[in-house]
Amino acid sequence: MKIKFLSFAFALVMAVMLSACSSGPSGDPAKDAKQCATEMIDLMKNVDVSNLKTAEDADKWEKEFSKQVDDLQKKYEDFYKEKGEDKLNEFKKAVEDLENDPEIKKQMEDAQKEMMDKVMKLMSETKG
Repeated sequence: MKIKFLSFAFALVMAVMLSACSSGPSGDPAKDAKQCATEMIDLMKNVDVSNLKTAEDADKWEKEFSKQVDDLQKKYEDFYKEKGEDKLNEFKKAVEDLENDPEIKKQMEDAQKEMMDKVMKLMSETKG
């Protein structure tokens, strides 16, 4: 389960950095891309793994977390798809540009580490 979760978490972080997400689009691709990253960081920081006791629990949590990520992504993708291919591409470019933003990159890494630490701590507690 540990390897599966680590792979899943890494894939999610990478997908989010290349995807669109947020609570609501403003129409400004750069602003929306930053909001996307901020909301994903918050999602990772607020992850609750306290109820994970079995591999089945972890699989269920993984599906729920993945759905939350997909829902965030869908909000902006749908908005920009309605605005046309040029706006969608502009937004995607703004998201990609955030990969080089040191502040966002550090926040994402810290949030991912915090999420993984929670899971690893819980896994060690349930083993012993």
